[in-house]
This record gives sequence, structure tokens and C-alpha cells, in this order.
Amino acid sequence: MHPADHPTPPRTCLGPFSSPGAVPTPWAETEWALRRIQKFQLCTVRSDGRPHVTPLLAIWTHGAMWFTTGDTEQKAKNLSTNPHCVLTAGADTLTGTDYVIEGTASLVTDDAVRDAVATAFEQAYGWQLTREDGTWHGLGPAVRAGDVQLYRVRPDKGFAFAAGRESAQTRYRWS
Repeated sequence: MHPADHPTPPRTCLGPFSSPGAVPTPWAETEWALRRIQKFQLCTVRSDGRPHVTPLLAIWTHGAMWFTTGDTEQKAKNLSTNPHCVLTAGADTLTGTDYVIEGTASLVTDDAVRDAVATAFEQAYGWQLTREDGTWHGLGPAVRAGDVQLYRVRPDKGFAFAAGRESAQTRYRWS
């Protein structure tokens, strides 16, 4: 990985849809959550402008979001014509925190980067990737070999929507 792949932390502010007295969610807290969430929703845009949303494995590492897909899947086709996308994840209840990362996806072909990210996937998902009975067994070697497409999503904007007794809409912006 190149040092430029580790951007400075984003600017953080509280959004207008927050309760009086709410405080922003610190970036470190959101980053910690993004490293531990196991399933995200990816939204891409079809060539005719219609949205396409699909669940997938993704990770936050090396200052970006990363995910894989096959080269014939709809999300890969969409990203080939429009690299802008959004990854979301969050609570399945009325309280908790939901996360959004908006950015630009780029296809990764560098072997050293693919190896580092494959290792990060294996560390994040553990036995689900590394044991033969894991749901995604073999993904790490497939990433390393280039048998699946690996995408890096460079973040532009992010949000943490905390809901509970007080609501806080935290906005993150990268330069």
C-alpha cells in the first residue's frame, strides 16, 4: 500500500437533522464500526439511470471501502460506466446507528494491493473465509489470483445516523 492510500481523517460536523444538544459521532467510532460490520448494501447506477442495490461483503481498510464482484455481475457493469456508488449498513431496529459512505469505485489490479486487501478480508471475516465450511471460503485466494474483481471505493462523503433518545446526523467530508 502507498501512503497516499491512507487519507487524513475527514472533517466532521453535525447535520441539520439532529436533536437539540446532540453531538457528532467521532470519526474514530464510525471507522471502528465500519471495520466490524459484515454486510453492506451497495448502490450503483445502471446505464439508463436506474439504481441497483445489492448486499455484499465489504471492509473498511487502508482508508477506503473495498468489495469484490464477478466481472459479469450487474454492479460491475454499472461501475464500468459510472464509478460513483454508495455503501450503507446499520441497525435493523429503530435505535442504533446507520452508516453511509459515498465515493468513487476503482478496479484494483495491483498484486501487492490485492494481497493486502485479501488478508484484511480474511482478518475481518475470519473462519467464514478461511475454513472449508465457511460461507465465503476461497474468497481470499480468489482476490489474490485476480479471479474476482476487487474495487476500492475512495470516500468523498459519509454519514453516521444515530437514533435513540436523541438523534444525531454526523457528516464526514474528505478533501
